[in-house]
Amino acid sequence: LDKNKICLEGTRMTIIEEISQWISHRNVLQTYLLCGEAGTGKSTIGHTIGAKFENWLGAFFCFSRRFAATRTPSNALCTIAYRLGIKFPVIASKLLQTFEVNPTILESTSIRELWKTLIVTPAQMIAQQDQPVLIVIDALDESGGREEEGPRAQLLSLFINSTHDLPGNFHVFVTSRPESDIIEHLLEQEASDIQSFKVQYMDDIPGTREDIFQYVCSRMMRNRVTGRLQEHQCRMVAERATGFFQWAAIVCTSLSGQGKGGLSVSKRFDRFMTLNPSNANDLHALDGLYGSILEDAFDVQDADVMAVYRSIMSQVLAAFEPLSQAGLQSLQPGSDEDAVTCVLAFLGSLFTGISKSENAQVRPVHTSVLDFLLDKKRSKQFWVNLGQGHQLLADGAFHVMFRDLHFNMGNLESSYMLNSAIEDLERKLSKGIKPELIYACSYWDLHIQNNEPSDSWLQQLEIFFFNYSLYWMEVLGLMKRIHIASRAAINTLTFVGNMQELRKFIQEIPQFIQTFGKMITAATPHLYLSGMPFIPKQSSLHTVYKRCCHPRKQAVFSAQMLTWPDQQVIYRGHTSGVNAVAFSPDGKRIVSGSDDDSIRIWNADTGEVIGNPLQGHSNAVTSVAFSPDGKKIVSGSDDSSIRIWDTDTGEAISVPLQGHLDWVNSVAFSPDGKTIISGSRDKTIRIWNATTREAIGDPLQGHLKAVTSVVFSPDGNRIVSGSWDSSIIIWNATTREAIENIGEPLLRHKGHSEIVTSVGFSPDGKRIVSGSGDCSIRIWNADTGEAIGNPLQGHSNSVSSVGFSPDGKKIISGSWDSTIRIWNADTGEAIYKPLQGHLEAVNSIAFSPDGNMILSGSDDNSIRIWNASTGREVGDPLQGHLGPVTSVTFSPDGKRILSGSRDRSIRIWNADTGEA
Repeated sequence: LDKNKICLEGTRMTIIEEISQWISHRNVLQTYLLCGEAGTGKSTIGHTIGAKFENWLGAFFCFSRRFAATRTPSNALCTIAYRLGIKFPVIASKLLQTFEVNPTILESTSIRELWKTLIVTPAQMIAQQDQPVLIVIDALDESGGREEEGPRAQLLSLFINSTHDLPGNFHVFVTSRPESDIIEHLLEQEASDIQSFKVQYMDDIPGTREDIFQYVCSRMMRNRVTGRLQEHQCRMVAERATGFFQWAAIVCTSLSGQGKGGLSVSKRFDRFMTLNPSNANDLHALDGLYGSILEDAFDVQDADVMAVYRSIMSQVLAAFEPLSQAGLQSLQPGSDEDAVTCVLAFLGSLFTGISKSENAQVRPVHTSVLDFLLDKKRSKQFWVNLGQGHQLLADGAFHVMFRDLHFNMGNLESSYMLNSAIEDLERKLSKGIKPELIYACSYWDLHIQNNEPSDSWLQQLEIFFFNYSLYWMEVLGLMKRIHIASRAAINTLTFVGNMQELRKFIQEIPQFIQTFGKMITAATPHLYLSGMPFIPKQSSLHTVYKRCCHPRKQAVFSAQMLTWPDQQVIYRGHTSGVNAVAFSPDGKRIVSGSDDDSIRIWNADTGEVIGNPLQGHSNAVTSVAFSPDGKKIVSGSDDSSIRIWDTDTGEAISVPLQGHLDWVNSVAFSPDGKTIISGSRDKTIRIWNATTREAIGDPLQGHLKAVTSVVFSPDGNRIVSGSWDSSIIIWNATTREAIENIGEPLLRHKGHSEIVTSVGFSPDGKRIVSGSGDCSIRIWNADTGEAIGNPLQGHSNSVSSVGFSPDGKKIISGSWDSTIRIWNADTGEAIYKPLQGHLEAVNSIAFSPDGNMILSGSDDNSIRIWNASTGREVGDPLQGHLGPVTSVTFSPDGKRILSGSRDRSIRIWNADTGEA
């Protein structure tokens, strides 16, 4: 709450009185949405309401686009809960009880869980009091992206549709720009017979021009010695503003500030009056004003002036979080000492943090300023090129890191204590690690990623990684940002070209972080004392770090290992067997489904669980899959339902997809991500719209027993299903009709004689492979449904898993007879002898993305890797699981192996070395 940002006394009286009446009474509509264009004064009204009802104010949260890391819905809900706890001791006590029971709740990214656990449940403690409780959410439109199921959409839905979960004395006041997703909610309500929230549009508020006039008079006529305006001039400003308070405010600030030499206030006023924000519906209503202010501040004819302007402004706007003037200057290697000041000093009407202390963060006074400067058609000669800013900030980041990074960045006296146990750690860190260094260590890779590879960047990277990366990781550990190291390594590989030594070094950093990341964050000195001794002797990291460390610190290298230790490879969290695992399309996340009724999402680099378990199913989760874009997860369960989850927030998207009458055995997304299919023990297949979550048509009926497996064809036009009735059926995904073979589906007399356990399409979608309890594999024509050739015979027990190679030339099968077989997909002949090695049933098999390797998981608790060309086993079995391996798969890049087991754990393995 900013009390300096309230309405001028005597203005906005009608709307403030209306909102006051709404707050003062218990209402069916507990949410009030104030909606209007940028610059119309929504936030000012929000702060005014917050200040007027400060005694009743439970929480105030303002989103800002310039704080990307903190403008998240989960952070908003956590902050609101904290403020409610400060305001009401009984809520604080309830929250503390919650933390004792669930100490990780604050780490949850589930918006619904945070809402219910941290706000709704504690709020019941004051449900009986008569005093209203006000929660203000300012600038909701700044809370994230516009994607349909994104965090902002979920938060918007929460605030305008779920406030009825709160006691009747709670009121939620929200301000927002009319973005497309917000307008959609408003139109839905207008079309509905039931109102769920109250809405007020800014352009419908009466008396706005008179209020602006009073405001301008207060700024330009009272108690002023210089720069005064006459009353008629103030009236002209108000008229020209056409409802945009921001326009009038910036005019006043600009007229009160410094202009070019030789231009009086009167002359500058005359220039502004030639501008017109057009009308209240013009999205670019402020453009003329912003352009005029910049023309007054900078001589566009002076090339040197404009070069400095573009340089500084590109850095201000390209920064991934706001920087102070001092920080910006530090990131300006080789520039004049006052380069930042000589530009920003003239922009006090457009940016905050300029006239305050040198550590104040510089950011636009309004998001419309940012929008204007980044649009070349609108800002013309004052356009800011973010590419230039990224280049300058990348250079500046290396300059700061080369200057400031050193051993023991936190000046810690001992390695004996955990970071959390060190007294006054924040003070020590603030003294030794400057804000610009934290920024440089956190974002240099994102800035360099916005540049083209060059010899210059290659040289900088070589110096950084071989001389400073150890101390860089120390800073990241102290700042609890160690995950950035893996991201940075991956982002910079494209810049190293053919420098094999540097490439090998960078490639090993994610492995180092995966193994030691948690330790470095918990007790950072052990980066040196525990991390260094356990780097393998043959590692490039060992060679470089041993060379760059001080001779007196050589002892840390005295006990080198031959391989990486497996400290973090076991992903523990499930309390029962893991049934299904999958990599996200980018390989950065893992999803797992378990008999404990939950789904978990994991960071594939660090092994850390992301958020809390995805709870909602009431029985075992049997199948999980990522959408093609990686933004959603679908899960099927023995509770007969399908659920869709947001990968980033962990929040369930809408209610469960209900329709099946028995266990759901298999789920999958279509290749375009728009459709979901599910197969169930109720003998049916269902098709669902992934956006509306509604069933498309009636269930697909034809099987006589449970459906075990469903798969989309690569083009999404067909679906194939396998069943306990010994048949497979091919379906047209559009018409949802079975593709018949001579008038009937592929029933048992046309193919298998026992249950069909697994089905799959060839990469070109022209053939289907199926595995069965009758010990055979069959190949089918995907267009006609006819069997191709004779059954592939050879296994002596049920076939559990089948699949095509990436080139479609081979088929692999795993069986309960403990063997894997490779078949020629054209002739149906076995290639090589059976792949023998497992001691018990093979449950899961997979080809590597390049088709060169085969993976198998077995009831003997092991995973084995096979050469697809020779049929020979590669290396020793991957041992580590304490129970049957139920699921195996390669990462999208083929460099890692993922396995799930009945021992309740998930493991990741190096696909090249077979090491955990």
